Amino acid sequence: MIRERLSTFAGLPVHTFDGDPEGGPRPAEDEVAWGIYHRIQDNGAWGAEVPENFELFLRTVDTARVTHLVIGFWGFDTEEFDPVGRLVEAAGRFPDLRAVFLGDIRDWDLHISWIRHSDVSPLFAAFPGLEHVGIRGGDGLRLEPMRAPRLRTLRFEAARLPEEVVGAVAASDLPGLERLDMWLGQYLMDAPPLDELAGIWTGERLPALRRLGLENADCADEIAEALAGAPVVARLESLSLAMGTLTDRGAEALLSGQPLTHLKELDLHHHFLSEEMTARVRAGTPGVQVNLDEGQGPPRRSRGRFDITTYIAVAE
Repeated sequence: MIRERLSTFAGLPVHTFDGDPEGGPRPAEDEVAWGIYHRIQDNGAWGAEVPENFELFLRTVDTARVTHLVIGFWGFDTEEFDPVGRLVEAAGRFPDLRAVFLGDIRDWDLHISWIRHSDVSPLFAAFPGLEHVGIRGGDGLRLEPMRAPRLRTLRFEAARLPEEVVGAVAASDLPGLERLDMWLGQYLMDAPPLDELAGIWTGERLPALRRLGLENADCADEIAEALAGAPVVARLESLSLAMGTLTDRGAEALLSGQPLTHLKELDLHHHFLSEEMTARVRAGTPGVQVNLDEGQGPPRRSRGRFDITTYIAVAE
């Protein structure tokens, strides 16, 4: 569950722009990440909403100096307001835009699985200088393989990330990407997107990648097994399979595969490991900062098979 809005984004504090006429003094345009949100009135009712506030933002802020932009809840679909389409239309107003986060939406505003997107590919074409991109929500999300040489961080947060988006990221040419985080989400009995991830295992299009997060995944064991022999791991400083359904099976694959002791960080929080395996992971990764918090205990067994007792951290 996502309870709070972003306080910082890509190294800058988020400054709320919500149409409040008494919002106080404004900071310099290039010193904050501008958060375009709906306004909550004193009586708890909603006031000005994101589409209205975005237009007000264009009229009252020197957007030529804006470098970071965060957009909150824009509505239940993209028919009346498409944040990507509107940003592309206004691209000439943002010559120095370097960081964008779409969907900074709290759970009580809209569940993550209900956040509606469109094709985000035009965003990268319209803003070739983008260095940091974050997107929350996966419903309707589309992406074509791209070349984005200046992109340094790319983050997707979803209850289920479309396989086509996973494949598009893996097929993209991202020579400057240092950090990639993807919340893959809930596939249950469907085939997990392991084939789509093949381009990431090799790392050929990701020569600068140092931090890889394949998180919130109900196929965490299968991912661990693939990573055990994946060439990209040898170049990483940080690896995360956090928030998913990792069990002793996946941890065994990691420990039996290529060495992980070169890592600075291994994040496995929210896991389903036994106490014995937790101890083995710590012992097998000396010198690595290992996060094994939020252990849920191993899955229960019934008649020799696992019950469905594992779950991802963010599913709604």
